[in-house]
Amino acid sequence: MWFLCVFYHRLLDFRKPEVEALAELFGEDESLQWRLPEHHHNDTPFHFVHLSSEEIAQNIAKRSILVKGMYELWGEGTCYEELKDSIESFPDSRKLPFLASDSTFRISVETFGKALTFDEQRERINSLTYIPFDVNLKNPDHNFFIMEMDESEENNGLQPILQRRIFFGREVGFADRKLLPAFSSSLALTLARLLWMLKWLS
Repeated sequence: MWFLCVFYHRLLDFRKPEVEALAELFGEDESLQWRLPEHHHNDTPFHFVHLSSEEIAQNIAKRSILVKGMYELWGEGTCYEELKDSIESFPDSRKLPFLASDSTFRISVETFGKALTFDEQRERINSLTYIPFDVNLKNPDHNFFIMEMDESEENNGLQPILQRRIFFGREVGFADRKLLPAFSSSLALTLARLLWMLKWLS
């Protein structure tokens, strides 16, 4: 199964080794693969990773200090018209279990390298009216995310990509954000190095 793995923008050289070490810890076989989204570079926060199960993706996200979240990608595009076509072409067999009448949802907007106003975020969420969501902001059954990164030269420290890219996906695993402030940069670096060493010594 392919997942969209979204990283924090730090310790760039250790992001993949940490995921690979955790995948091995949770029993991943040889199916782990990486690929980049179209028009992205290696330093991008977005990477596709192939894992054998959603459970492994969840466990990696929970234990990682460099992964922000793992997502089942429902669609992507360079604009919201392309995103709509991509979502509508995503197999109904994969969507329908999460669109049941008794299921509730929350849709969040995350941008990388830029900030959006509340009205801009609401406009993007309202563009998804073709998906029959029953929204519940406080206690949803499922969390969905619109994630956007463009080619702007002013990307707040992120290297610009060649072309704007928008992703929409279902969250399958996320970092325990309450624990993240407890990790200093030096501790994170030490853990990443240890995970990398364990992988290559095993």
